Amino acid sequence: MTRKIWAVRPEPNFTHRLADFLSNDMVAIGWPGIGDLGGGLTRDDIKERLSSTFEHYAKDSKHELSVASGILDRFVNVLAAGDLVMVPNGEDVYVSELTGGYVYHPELDGTGPDQGYPHWRSVRYFKGDRPYCKISELPLGVRRAIDCKLAIFAIASGAPAMFRFLGMEE
Repeated sequence: MTRKIWAVRPEPNFTHRLADFLSNDMVAIGWPGIGDLGGGLTRDDIKERLSSTFEHYAKDSKHELSVASGILDRFVNVLAAGDLVMVPNGEDVYVSELTGGYVYHPELDGTGPDQGYPHWRSVRYFKGDRPYCKISELPLGVRRAIDCKLAIFAIASGAPAMFRFLGMEE
């Protein structure tokens, strides 16, 4: 098994949720209102769900729809148990290992103050609720990759250096 490294931003639906990530041993993304994405939905199914739920995806740039469906598809269908997940937060980074599959939380599938992040993956944080290290201590390729602004993205080019940094095998 080739493990991958992913970064997930702690702001699903534009609300900072790092405390929830850490206390629930999970990472999550937003897009409330599109329902459960489990059960074998494909990226095309997710595109349809997005465009039928959010008017701007149906009317506006196909690029935005493609980016959003790619993020959701990766989170639901591509991340695999054993992959590493980094959560950048300010100058710090939290590092975890993915431990479970996609889980939908319908009670969080709304826009209220305690909602907006219904799509979860379980993780085990390496240092519990403490940052693993400062972003400035990470290998250069990883630091550059973390500048990406997407909600979730792969850290491919810096992965070998990151595994060495963590003292782990790929």
